Amino acid sequence: MFNLRPYQTEALVRVRDAYKAGKRRVLVSLPTGTGKTVVFAHFPSAFKMKKRLLVLAHREELLRQAEDKFRSVSPELVVGIEQASARAPADAQVIIASVQTLARSPKRLQLLDPDDFSIIIVDEAHHAVAPSYRRILQHFGLFDAKPERFLVGFTATPRRGDHQGLGDVFEEVCYARDMKEMISQGYLVPVAGWRTDTGLSLDHVNKSRGEFVDSQLARAVNTPARNALIVSTWREFAAKRRTIVFCVDVAHARDMQRAFAKGGVRAGAVWGELPRDERQGVLARFSGGDIDVITNCNLLTEGFDEPRVDCVIMARPTHSKLLYAQMLGRGTRLHPDKSDLIVLDVVDNSSTHHLPGLHSLFDLPETMNLSGANALEVERQISELNQKFPWVDVLRLRTPQDIRSASERIEFFNFDPPPELIDATKLAWLTTPAGYRLPLPDGHWIGVESNLLDAWDITRVQRTAVTRLGSERTLVKAVKRAEAFVRERLPDAVQLLQRSALWRGDRPTPKQAAMLVRLGLPAPAGLTRGQASQMIGWSMSLPAVKAT
Repeated sequence: MFNLRPYQTEALVRVRDAYKAGKRRVLVSLPTGTGKTVVFAHFPSAFKMKKRLLVLAHREELLRQAEDKFRSVSPELVVGIEQASARAPADAQVIIASVQTLARSPKRLQLLDPDDFSIIIVDEAHHAVAPSYRRILQHFGLFDAKPERFLVGFTATPRRGDHQGLGDVFEEVCYARDMKEMISQGYLVPVAGWRTDTGLSLDHVNKSRGEFVDSQLARAVNTPARNALIVSTWREFAAKRRTIVFCVDVAHARDMQRAFAKGGVRAGAVWGELPRDERQGVLARFSGGDIDVITNCNLLTEGFDEPRVDCVIMARPTHSKLLYAQMLGRGTRLHPDKSDLIVLDVVDNSSTHHLPGLHSLFDLPETMNLSGANALEVERQISELNQKFPWVDVLRLRTPQDIRSASERIEFFNFDPPPELIDATKLAWLTTPAGYRLPLPDGHWIGVESNLLDAWDITRVQRTAVTRLGSERTLVKAVKRAEAFVRERLPDAVQLLQRSALWRGDRPTPKQAAMLVRLGLPAPAGLTRGQASQMIGWSMSLPAVKAT
């Protein structure tokens, strides 16, 4: 039996409340390592189910984990797996089914009478937009006007990264906790990072469906020099740590294993096509401590649970923030023998590809080298800098040491519009770690930030309140809607907010200079009147205290 953590109990309550409110397709977002399987294993008792429950998953490891959790939480339940030759018992109250099996065998799917089920759970629900999942969900009538069954998806991140928002399947995110919350509350270990620049170029590597073409990527990154650099970096910053290396393909995984072995490191390699007994043997040796480093491709991102992992090496570049988060999540679980997780980001050069890394999970500058520092602590320092001195371009910070002096150095100042908005607006929008802001003359601002369903929320932030103005599916539409609000409600401000206003290039006025002194703000050589105006406006704004 599992004792639920407070947030797991809260998740159950939120799911139940969503059902009572008439919602029938909801999403729960909990980061890897925080026990989402434990949460849905409590559904039968929490919902006092009288009908059957179906769990959909796409990997054998996930099926087996779910089966174990249901049996541990409710030993009296009849639980069965529906996969390939395995058939669930006719009296099974909980069926844990392979998506591939049901999607490829209409006869198997038809044997599951929708009227027998009350709840459908989708594990790793970021896959739910795929046609295979949709066919199954349609069989159970979950897209009907008034579906009789309740769909609950569980995922570590609802942001897929390929512009296929989960809003097409789910009505709302009824409960969400992110990795940073869980780290700060002690449910996941702190994350520290090192950045290793390889000097290799990825500009010639093409993309297909939003991700690198594996064959081209492997040729680019699987080189003796790069592999040796990774081994030496591990030796310098993470030696003796239990480490997972994520690689592009089988050859890359095997070559990385050989590179570690050549350096005298105990290493093994696993991949999907490796015979099951061999694969389990390598994983058992890794778990037992006989292997320090395990390399893999497309195998250990989901359904692998070894809490003693305390180093992750990102040897495979990816466009997917979701995949990056999954890889990192292999090392965030708590264990008595570890104090933190070290992430080695292996960074290649590219002028055409902007790839996720620790910076994208912790709101850090893309080129930031943490140099072993705690990512969440550095994010906190940058956030404080941004709130106090929002004209500082935090994207120019390179090391944690830069944070201390950036507020007084003109080379860190930036009032240019965000590049992605240059063609969409003529107003003076600024980038912040959380999104975008349009400072208003009275010290207030309009904010645009992305939400968990890949949409953009628009808010007006005043000294005493945050007013929600709506949301849009794209950043550009959100900015245009925000500006329409300004033109309608604050027409006199529009002229002042124009990027091209001539007054912005003048020297600060004496009144501005005095105000900068009074506010304790720096006025380095080269500061303009427009920049001084924005600095003063930001500094005079106060934090909001409530939402309306």
